[in-house]
Amino acid sequence: MILSLASLAIAAPAMAEKIGLADPADAKPSPSDVRRMTVDHGANELFVKVRFTDLRRNSEAGPSGIAIFIDTSSAIPGPEYRLGSGLQAGSDYQLVRMKDGKPVGAPLICDHRVRLDFGRDLLKFRAARTCLKSPDELRVGAKMTDLYDGSHPITDWLRQPRSYTKFLAAG
Repeated sequence: MILSLASLAIAAPAMAEKIGLADPADAKPSPSDVRRMTVDHGANELFVKVRFTDLRRNSEAGPSGIAIFIDTSSAIPGPEYRLGSGLQAGSDYQLVRMKDGKPVGAPLICDHRVRLDFGRDLLKFRAARTCLKSPDELRVGAKMTDLYDGSHPITDWLRQPRSYTKFLAAG
C-alpha cells in the first residue's frame, strides 16, 4: 500500500505556478493605469494578463504602451526579454532579447501573441516557453507609459518602479 501511494505522488503532474498582483490607481489621469497583473508560468507557455482602468480603442492625443519584462535568471541582473506593445487598436507588438537593460538583436520570431480586449480593459500575452529558452523559473514586471501629453508623460510600474513578481517555477 505504501509503495502504491508513493508511485501516485511521483506520477502526479506538476502544476503551473501562478500569481496575481493588484496595483493602486496611481497613474491618474491616464486611462491606461495598470490595475492588476496575473502571471501563469505553465508547462508549455507563459501567460500574462494585465488589467487597466479604462483601456481605450483610440487615443485622443498621444499613444500609450506597455513593456512587460521577463527575467529568467536570478544570476544575471535585469530582464532577459521584453515585450513591447501599444495599447490602442491597430498597435503592433514585439518580443526582444535584453542585455544590460537594452534590447539586442532583431525581434524574436517564435510562438507568442498579444490580444487587447477593450470591453474588459485587458491585455493578454502568451509566449511558448521554448521562445524564452524554457526557463525553470521566471519573474515578470510591467511598465505602462502614456504619452497623451507629450510634455508630461505618465509612467506606471506595476506596484513600484522596477519591481517584479517573485520567481515562478514552470508547471
